[in-house]
Order: sequence, then structure tokens, then C-alpha cells
Amino acid sequence: MTLFLLALPSAAQDAERGRMLYETHCGGCHYERVHDRLRSDIKGLDDLRAAVAKWAPQTKRNFTPDELQDIVEYLNLSHYRFGIPRAAARELIYGAQLMSAREREAYRKGMAAARSTQEQTKLRVEHRRRLRERARERGVELVEPSGVVRQ
Repeated sequence: MTLFLLALPSAAQDAERGRMLYETHCGGCHYERVHDRLRSDIKGLDDLRAAVAKWAPQTKRNFTPDELQDIVEYLNLSHYRFGIPRAAARELIYGAQLMSAREREAYRKGMAAARSTQEQTKLRVEHRRRLRERARERGVELVEPSGVVRQ
């Protein structure tokens, strides 16, 4: 089994999960232009969250709050483009799909606490080694598209 993993900002990782959920559970009834029609009713992220929560039961799937938020992030990035605060921007994390939210946050804190770029590089190299080992243990292959994953 091969798992294609991209190092994406956290919001983009959540949006990718949202895309998969949306395409799997919502895409059967929706088409791309439905969001053009809904723009007149959806004026911000709160409206988008409310709309996703309102229509989620139609899928007959019990989404978790995190899954609903991932769908909102996907729809926002792909269709609505409501502003995302600059403070929300995060460093790319290699293999984040194999990490828990707690592990991703610990990695971010470690990078923020590093005292030099050399120390950050050392943390990145060790992180990549651990994630490659985790992928081997789980029987998946990390494929690194050139120009996307940072050392």
C-alpha cells in the first residue's frame, strides 16, 4: 500500500480531510455550482459552519465536530475564501497525516522553542526519521513530491 503524503499547512491538512469527507458523503447530491448559489446566504465562516451543520444529517452519517470543521475548511479554501488570520499560518509538517493532533502541536512547540536554524534543522531531520519508521511499521510508503516537502 502506498500513502501519498504532502507536507501541508495544518489548515490545508484539515481541508484535505474535509475534501475527502465532502466528496465521499456530500458530493453525491452536490455539484460545484451549488456553492455559487449559496454565496448570497453565506456571508462568513459562521454562516458556512451553520450551513454545513444544517445539511450534514442529510448524509445519514454522524460526523464528529472535527469532521464538520474539516469540511468547513475545505469549502472555505475551495469555494468561499473567507479570510484566515495570519496568525493561523503554520509551518509545513512532513507526514502530518500519520500524527495525532497532540503530536503535531508538540512538534510545532519544539520548532518554536528551537534557538537556531541549525537546531530546527536537527529537529526536522529527526522528525522525518521517526515518521519514515512509523510509515514502515504501518506498512505504508511516504512518497515525497519534489519541491513540496522541506528538509
